[in-house]
Amino acid sequence: MRPHILAALLRKEWDRHLANRGGVALGLLLVAAAVLMGAFAPDEAAGSVGRVGGAHHCFVEYDAETPLVAHLARNVPPELAGQVVFRRLADADAVDGLIVYDPGVGSIQLRQPAGGAVRVSVWYPDGDPAALARFEGWFWRESRRAFGEQARRDGASAPDPAFGPDDSWLVLEAHGRLRDRAGSAVPELVVDRKGLGGAVLDVRAAVATGMVAFALYFACVYLLATLTCEERERGLLLAQALSPASTTEIIAAKALFYPALGIGLAAVVAGAYRPDVLAEPFFWLSLAAVGGGFLGVGLTVAALARTQRAAFLGAMGYLLAVSLVLLGCTTGGVRWVPALAVEYHGPRVLHAALTGSVAEDHWGHLLAAAGLAAGWLALAGWLFRRVGWQA
Repeated sequence: MRPHILAALLRKEWDRHLANRGGVALGLLLVAAAVLMGAFAPDEAAGSVGRVGGAHHCFVEYDAETPLVAHLARNVPPELAGQVVFRRLADADAVDGLIVYDPGVGSIQLRQPAGGAVRVSVWYPDGDPAALARFEGWFWRESRRAFGEQARRDGASAPDPAFGPDDSWLVLEAHGRLRDRAGSAVPELVVDRKGLGGAVLDVRAAVATGMVAFALYFACVYLLATLTCEERERGLLLAQALSPASTTEIIAAKALFYPALGIGLAAVVAGAYRPDVLAEPFFWLSLAAVGGGFLGVGLTVAALARTQRAAFLGAMGYLLAVSLVLLGCTTGGVRWVPALAVEYHGPRVLHAALTGSVAEDHWGHLLAAAGLAAGWLALAGWLFRRVGWQA
């Protein structure tokens, strides 16, 4: 690549961006919103809220197949079908020995050593003890039925009516440690109820993460695609292709300008939220990985769209489609499909960087985002060389 041609192409991108007053205004509004959030928003503790609506999924996890587990699996009510998931504790996703759950997901764990007490551990999400109310109501009703059937088979008396909560999990707090008065038919129950260890979602951190991700998407997808297609409509892109500039140099100029613009805008937004984040290498690596992925998406849209209107609809349609897929897979318990999207890994690494809570698994998300970015860039480069410069 020739430096003087690359410099001319970069200057051209800068001049066209300055001429796009709508884009400049939107970028300034984004920065102003970040400054206002950093200057006037309440403290982190005051901005924390719990999730509304309770858990949408509940795992029933067990250490061994027992008659109680089999009974529960046979008697999941239709209204909870698909929301109650049975799995062995050994198969649960764990990081450093701790089981990890998605947001809005809780767990009822069953452990029963040979001849020992049945330990029921209820892990509720989002700091809300009532989040698993409908799942616990079903669990205790069916558990009492299961022990009652076992008692009748063994010729013993049925479980005490006070066994577990009947209509509400709140009754459980008055028991804590439960045992059938009749004795042998029902083993001793030890019940624990705890909130999951993850921090409750902070509104400011979530909004800041969204604004940083939007800054990258705005520059690397929306502006790149729409301005490139505007050049195509006016014949400027074809003129560049017929000039001494090569297709590689045209792509390189866009690959240098728009990610730099997006990363700069994202850094201003993040710095307004938490200035210390600008000194953390993980934050800059996250911006580079997510920005590279969005650059690949933007170049792909620019290569396939023929008009500026098509580029706008393609960029917004892609964002909406990916959001719907991620939402559907998260609520449906599908794990491998979201992992194929940069938009799945990007917010996680950005949020970890902004909140200073980088853990070992976040480096895995960072590597996944970088790998997906490389795939998008390879596809975009191939498409742009074949059809992207054509009118």
